[in-house]
Amino acid sequence: MRRLAAGLAALLLSALPARATLYIAERDGAAYLSGLFEKADVERFAAFLADARGRGIRVIYLDSLGGEVAAGIAIGKLIRKAGLATAVDAARARCDSACTLIFAGGVKRHYIGGADVFEGFSGRGGLGYHPAHSRDGAWTRAEASARGTAMMTAHYRAMGQPGAAEMMRRAGFSSTFRPSGATALALRIATTLEAP
Repeated sequence: MRRLAAGLAALLLSALPARATLYIAERDGAAYLSGLFEKADVERFAAFLADARGRGIRVIYLDSLGGEVAAGIAIGKLIRKAGLATAVDAARARCDSACTLIFAGGVKRHYIGGADVFEGFSGRGGLGYHPAHSRDGAWTRAEASARGTAMMTAHYRAMGQPGAAEMMRRAGFSSTFRPSGATALALRIATTLEAP
């Protein structure tokens, strides 16, 4: 009887949708994405986009420490396919790690206040790059992921920003490199330092 109950509980839990961790809000023709993103967030974001296009969403503002590489790539591609702009306000938000994959998807990429970002490792806001990591399920051990880094590099190239891979190479395993606005423009990571 216990085995049957345990098996039924496991079956029910496996049927539940994966928990999404990306928060989506909208206001005045803009959507705001924050939090960490996972595989389940791709479907959620796709459904949001399908509904939001009719409401005139034109730009996606980002504030995230990142998430899963494959999810970031998929969300970035959805944004590009929808013809939307992306924006990061360096004075108020950060777009670190795999979040930069979403930023890369914008047909226009606004690095608001990027001119005030001090290039290097000490900044706390703006775009932040580092190579991909993989972690165990308990988040107790992490290691470099050559596969994830290669996926990121390929996505940046596909989005017309091969210089973004150079930003990853500048960072170490446990550091984040933040490009200045001038560097982001020169490498075509950003298309403007102005707000949409």
